[in-house]
Amino acid sequence: MARTQLRGLEIAGIQIGIEVPETCPWQWPDEAIADYSCLPRDPDVHVGVRVGDVGREELAGELYALGAWTFEVARDGEDWVLGLSRAGRREQLAFFDKNFQTGEIVLSRDTARGTGYPLRSPLDEWIVLHRMVARGGLCLNASAVADHGRARVLLGAADPNLANHWTTSTATLLGRNTLWVREEAGRLRVYRTPWGDAMDSQLGAQAVVDEFSLVEEAERPYRELLDPCDAAELLVTHAVVPLCDEGLHERVMRNAQRMGERARVLRLGEARASSAPMAWQSPQMQSGFAPPHRAV
Repeated sequence: MARTQLRGLEIAGIQIGIEVPETCPWQWPDEAIADYSCLPRDPDVHVGVRVGDVGREELAGELYALGAWTFEVARDGEDWVLGLSRAGRREQLAFFDKNFQTGEIVLSRDTARGTGYPLRSPLDEWIVLHRMVARGGLCLNASAVADHGRARVLLGAADPNLANHWTTSTATLLGRNTLWVREEAGRLRVYRTPWGDAMDSQLGAQAVVDEFSLVEEAERPYRELLDPCDAAELLVTHAVVPLCDEGLHERVMRNAQRMGERARVLRLGEARASSAPMAWQSPQMQSGFAPPHRAV
């Protein structure tokens, strides 16, 4: 039996244990993802890696373009089948259960000869998104600013004039203007990820959320504290939800309702249009991903 090595990855509190055969000596890429490696003591997700046939036929699902890569998303009953191709050639194929708790990644023989990272984005993003939502969290189109050691979450497109933000060069499927929020130990927390630039560098790897707010243009300034129902609706409006997953959408709505009950959510009127971030409207909830491209 071939020997394997167990490596770990932890993003937004979601730990992934990756079991890789010694015949596939992959290395962490020279990117931010390497900073999230960990000892996989108690993985939330178990992933096996092997070398084999990745096939050439289309998966009959959605195709998303991400730089030179094409990400394929399909379903096999309730389970998931994901593919990653470059220059028209598939390099890896992944199979996961419906909840993304266990899975297997098959690398093509050519790919396995190199030292490529087997959870190359957007595969890692897709896994963390589903586990984050399964554990009560949300991925939001928003930015976070530091306020006395806590995070103030500004819903909507980030203000390009905001200082103290990281800059990453990694391509991302969900977008760099994303924040990952979930409850831990009775408090809502926002987490830094290797894919986004929307978190104030003063906040560190994670921070307690003080409040959510949406700034809008108005004739006169105002400040409105939303009731839990309206707060949940506003959070859902800014959530990143893939069109191809109705089950995830239902969980997002449930998580937003819980957050709306536990957090302070404000709607602020700002008279100076130049200083107000533009508000995302409900159609953007469905456009957190680039529009799907189908092969011709």
